[in-house]
Amino acid sequence: MNAQAVQKINAWIGDGTLSRTAGEAIVQWLDDPACDAFAGEIRALVDAGNTGELEDAFSTSIAFGTGGMRGRMGPGPNRFNTLTVGRAAQGLARYLLREDGFSIGAGTGGRHNRSLGGRTGAGVVVAWDTRHNSEAFAKETARVLAANGVPVLIFDGYRSTPALSFAVRELGAAAGVVISASHNPPGDNGFKVYGPDGGQVVAPHDEGIIGEMRRVGEIRRIPFDGGIERGLIRTIDPQVDARYIDVLADLSLADARDVRLVYTPLHGVGMTSVAKSLEKLGFTDVHYVNEQVAPDGAFPTLEGGIANPEKPSAFRLGIRTAAKTGADLVLASDPDADRIGCALPLPDLGWEAAPEDLVLNGHQIGALLCHYILGRKKASGTLPSRGLFCKTAVTSDLAALIARSHDLEVVDDLPVGFKHVGAAIDRMPADMTFVFGTEESHGYLADARIRDKEAATGILLAEYAALVKQDNRTLRDELDDIYRKYGYFREVQRSVALPGAEGARRIEGIMADLRESPPEHIGGRTVYRVIDRMSGQARDLRMGTTVSVAGERVNILVFTFSEAGHTRVIVRPSGTEPTIKYYVSASSVDLGGTRISTGDQDGNRTAIDSLAESVLDAMIELCAGKPTHHERH
Repeated sequence: MNAQAVQKINAWIGDGTLSRTAGEAIVQWLDDPACDAFAGEIRALVDAGNTGELEDAFSTSIAFGTGGMRGRMGPGPNRFNTLTVGRAAQGLARYLLREDGFSIGAGTGGRHNRSLGGRTGAGVVVAWDTRHNSEAFAKETARVLAANGVPVLIFDGYRSTPALSFAVRELGAAAGVVISASHNPPGDNGFKVYGPDGGQVVAPHDEGIIGEMRRVGEIRRIPFDGGIERGLIRTIDPQVDARYIDVLADLSLADARDVRLVYTPLHGVGMTSVAKSLEKLGFTDVHYVNEQVAPDGAFPTLEGGIANPEKPSAFRLGIRTAAKTGADLVLASDPDADRIGCALPLPDLGWEAAPEDLVLNGHQIGALLCHYILGRKKASGTLPSRGLFCKTAVTSDLAALIARSHDLEVVDDLPVGFKHVGAAIDRMPADMTFVFGTEESHGYLADARIRDKEAATGILLAEYAALVKQDNRTLRDELDDIYRKYGYFREVQRSVALPGAEGARRIEGIMADLRESPPEHIGGRTVYRVIDRMSGQARDLRMGTTVSVAGERVNILVFTFSEAGHTRVIVRPSGTEPTIKYYVSASSVDLGGTRISTGDQDGNRTAIDSLAESVLDAMIELCAGKPTHHERH
């Protein structure tokens, strides 16, 4: 061990620059042979006197949340590295080998109620994306699982997250792991766990895995090549990829292909799924953003390295390519290809406009996909007699209205996170068929053979555009028709960061005060109802009555401004960041008990847009004045 480094660390502990917890953890990592690979980076931080980074990296451990863990790469227990990945894999192995571990239920290749019970089924499927070190972390996961006697099925290269979901089900596997941080910054990575149904793990399995991780002492490993030689680690047959692409091609609902589109994988894995499905379906006029086709975990062409199709700035090069080629639309997927975004030209300006004016939001894409899928299935007679539509609570009600108009059974109050859509599918009765699921953050699914959001669902936007193009129409025309039929909807969202212990207390205080003393007016609008998803109670502030509401207990408060509840504001603390989030949905439908005329579309949009922004500003201002937890007690 470097005595000079230890001397510095002890001095920092002595003068309070570094906490004792962090200092002792740094010394332990420097002294542990298992951490030799990180010693150089740690000493460099010590030599540079970077106590802020050292404190953050070593004072606590990276959290394993309900679906896995995600964080910055680097040395330390609060960073994503081979040691923290190994601990997660060891905890997963322990859980799989427990007598009461996962059961493989109906829907996974016909294998019914086969408890692992100390066995490991067909093993664990492991996948990774194009981020820096993802392959190394995937192989570390495989080494640990195999060392514990859990067989591993691993892809021969990077794949999409939904491809992992499909493979788990297709292979009848016990579980799945994908190494990806989705659209996080380039310095992050993640470890996400999937159950035997192909969906992200939910209660009680998530708590069970977390509990086993906390009990991990020794991390068992074998060499990766040794695992292959012993047959404990096997490469997945390419036929699984072929069957996955066949499922994506099955999404098609029309033969129209005469459309010019631009597609970009934003340096991620989308060429293995979105691009291949476009090719399989016969779309020939496809232009790729050449600068972003090559996989690159630095995401160098994107602002701040953020490869997120929710952000209009991510479409900058795609829009430029569309302007050059005269394209009808642009599609963009995130690094692990589970989210899809879409940009459309404007009627008068074409592509010569700001990206934020060209890019659709997640609610609009969900409405278009829902309208297209249900309309085509109804016309062809393939809409099931008992079909299921799902959405999260913070997603616009517009798609739910479309689903109800087609007589689907609607689950519209799921907690945030697409894993809850997967869980809802798993709970379906045998006579029900899943048709479509959507969430506001650009997640969509239209086939239950996959149990996570699927970027390749966006191929239906290309098909839809080609179909209406035959009548000299565009997807913007279709969206306008949807608004005319179902009402205009506008959604806005904002996150307010409140970091540190004081921030956590303030968030707790805000939620507690809103529960105990809910506002009767927000931005001059009367609050009809307060729905507390934590207690499962809905209070009518006008009548003074309270009723129970169904659904999972989550820390969400909903304030509605109409009887129907389409116009509302939702407040919830983030489960992964030190932020409190505000979601506003405003609609021309039954606003304040009076329906606004849908004849004046432009006037409606201006009024509703203004309402959404004013309610958002008012709610944030109201919460800014709430006391912290310690001020209340």
